[in-house]
Amino acid sequence: MDRAKILVIDDDPVCTGVLLAMLGDDYQVTTANSGIGGIDLLESITPDLIFLDISMPQVNGYQVLKYLQGDSEKAAIPVVVISTLVEESDQEFAKKLGASDYVTKPILPADIQSKLDEYLPN
Repeated sequence: MDRAKILVIDDDPVCTGVLLAMLGDDYQVTTANSGIGGIDLLESITPDLIFLDISMPQVNGYQVLKYLQGDSEKAAIPVVVISTLVEESDQEFAKKLGASDYVTKPILPADIQSKLDEYLPN
């Protein structure tokens, strides 16, 4: 059985490392350390789930969400935002731009597992 493909787009190496440690054994994980890098990867891969940071230089997570919504095939990919932005308005804006869900940092393994259970087929 093929392992689900997960794309992590986050400029924080600690967050990326934690996610890789949590997901690497069970999923095919690809990482990008910038919004631009994430968009570049999305030109050649179609992940089953994306974990996306919002606060990144140059191209932020909101811009990545807008990019995804501009492509009918990519718009269907579930996107879980993982961010230090904790205001309800930030969460609402991300969801308005197409995010499926929102988790605040620091990330907890139980939060990540619940999103995997919710958005990836068993």
